[in-house]
Amino acid sequence: MTSIRHLGHAGFAVGHAGLRLLIDPWFHPAFLDAWFPYPDNADLLPEVVAGRWDYLYVSHTHEDHFDERLLNRLSRDTTVLVPRFRSGALARRLTALGFTRQVRLGHRQTHPLGPGATATMLLDTSHKEDSGLLLDLGGFRFLDLNDCSPPLSDLPTGVDLLAAQYSGAMWYPNAYDYPPEVMAEKTAAVRADLMDSLARKVHLTGARTYLPSAGPACFLDPELDRFNDRERTIFPHWEDVAADFAVACPGTAVVRTAPGDTVDALPRPGDREPPPAPPGRWLTDPAGYLADYRERRRDAWQAFHRDEPQPPTADEVHAHFDRLQRLNRPLLAGYRTGLVLEAGGAAWRTALGDLAAQVALEDDPVDPAYTLRVPPRVLRAVLDGRAGWEEALLSMRIGLHRDPDVFDLTLLSLLRYGHQPAQTRRLVRERAGTGETVERDGLRLQRWCPHAGEDLAHALIADGIVECPRHHWRWSAETGACVSGGSLPLRVEALPAGPAPAGSVPNPSTELEGRLP
Repeated sequence: MTSIRHLGHAGFAVGHAGLRLLIDPWFHPAFLDAWFPYPDNADLLPEVVAGRWDYLYVSHTHEDHFDERLLNRLSRDTTVLVPRFRSGALARRLTALGFTRQVRLGHRQTHPLGPGATATMLLDTSHKEDSGLLLDLGGFRFLDLNDCSPPLSDLPTGVDLLAAQYSGAMWYPNAYDYPPEVMAEKTAAVRADLMDSLARKVHLTGARTYLPSAGPACFLDPELDRFNDRERTIFPHWEDVAADFAVACPGTAVVRTAPGDTVDALPRPGDREPPPAPPGRWLTDPAGYLADYRERRRDAWQAFHRDEPQPPTADEVHAHFDRLQRLNRPLLAGYRTGLVLEAGGAAWRTALGDLAAQVALEDDPVDPAYTLRVPPRVLRAVLDGRAGWEEALLSMRIGLHRDPDVFDLTLLSLLRYGHQPAQTRRLVRERAGTGETVERDGLRLQRWCPHAGEDLAHALIADGIVECPRHHWRWSAETGACVSGGSLPLRVEALPAGPAPAGSVPNPSTELEGRLP
């Protein structure tokens, strides 16, 4: 018998023929004590800690998946399925915790778990380090994508149950200082893009059933309470977007679960959809539920505010960015921009790139493009190495301003991945691209998106615009100039009349060849 128990957020306990697999268990506050699982899953913690697990799978190092405090309490005899990321950071962190029984799997590699059960790893093949897992359990196919986006052309088909992100997990746009009307417009666009991405995954995998997962978290610290607004942020509940999903994926059943719910009998073709579970208080009275949750976990969210941090100094800030630049010279080659860091009433202006190497902007003509307003506690955690910039940004404790309002991939990549240069080196290679092209709608364009490496064989091309299906960057089909999303250009040209040359990739059909069996 196969059972899949949802532990909350992206966590699952999977059982099959005596085999037990634990996936992305998250119980403790994440990202500088800002994120908490929603609904509260704390009552499941004792049994997860006491459980006997044959396998553990941690999809990536984000703290709402890599819960170090929980992992420290698990048996080290458990075998861990580890995605083989370029940096090796996840494998090293697991080893440091004592998990030495590791099966490291690359993109699309399969490992037998036991009689009639296999696991196939799926990686985000761009510079990001994220993964998903396909479980074949006696012919029942469970695809856990959490918040991972493998290339659309590599998604498996014939999926019985898909668990994937529908709600945001990013600081943009809600941490930026946009006027209310601009914020509303940008938030709506991000939510629509998230639903579009989910619908594509559903259609390409042929998922018969969808299980909403991997978000949203909640924010118990009163300073962050505004991000619990499910209408004005990119963190909706499933009930806020369910109608849109029904329109986009009318043939896919939905299993709505609360932490602890077990999905034992999933609909097959011809089966009736199971009746929905009675709604919990977190749905019927979310404000009251959140207030009680905040009080129960007061010690946890107040931990961020304990003790007075040592004030950061200019020397520390400049030394920090000097080190980031030394580690990431290929990323910053030819790059020139400014950054303002504000914390506790002080401000530091730093020039970045090889043409403005670590000098005060007062002595340099480069204007600052980004301003980061960082609480001293957050900056202290970054400077001391207790948190990276990505964790700090995900905490929603940083306020951002940019002028012009254009995404700077180089700067944000330096902050997010600069401590692991393997990722920024990959980003540089992505920008350079390959000679591989795809031919679509009278155009020849580079096959892989210059932003995050998505397969543009699946691009939307209409009204003179090429749109990436992953992050929805848009380019002029005539010039390749980026018109929305960022600033990186796309190589594109009109096709000459006549047959397609050898070596090009044709427009894919809805039944893509070469995907996982």
